[in-house]
Amino acid sequence: MQKTLSLLFDGFFLVLLAAAVATAWQWPFATGLFPLTIAIPVSLVAAAQFAKDAFFQGGQNEDGGQRERIRDIEVDRSVPAHLVAQRAGTFYLCALGFLAAILLIGFKLSVPLFMVFYFRRFSRAGWLVTVVLTALLTGLVLGLFDAILHVGWPDNLLGHVLDRWKA
Repeated sequence: MQKTLSLLFDGFFLVLLAAAVATAWQWPFATGLFPLTIAIPVSLVAAAQFAKDAFFQGGQNEDGGQRERIRDIEVDRSVPAHLVAQRAGTFYLCALGFLAAILLIGFKLSVPLFMVFYFRRFSRAGWLVTVVLTALLTGLVLGLFDAILHVGWPDNLLGHVLDRWKA
């Protein structure tokens, strides 16, 4: 049953990627270049995974029993479930907080603030490391996307409120 589900999952992605390649192939060169450079190599990897799942068996433990696996990652049952749930919840709350900060105060200010928060709270980095890494990474992100690529940043709610209050 597990092997059948794996093959169905792999087959679904193969069909999806083949449709993406077929669609992008019909587009003008400049438009289809990015989807094709992603979809073709990923299709090859998906085909290799399908072949692996179709023709090869899983490994065995030292005692001869079948290993419990999620795809090709061994499951670590030593971490309590509540701790796993807590860590996942923390991750999702941080991601939602970052998105909320982008919505409220904008991307350019949210990036460095979130980085300082992350480095201090989760990495437990010192202030020197925090400031240096935040400055370097913020400079890289803003320099690349703002100065070189001229990406249009989304508007923020605080800016709208201040613009209306000022007018």
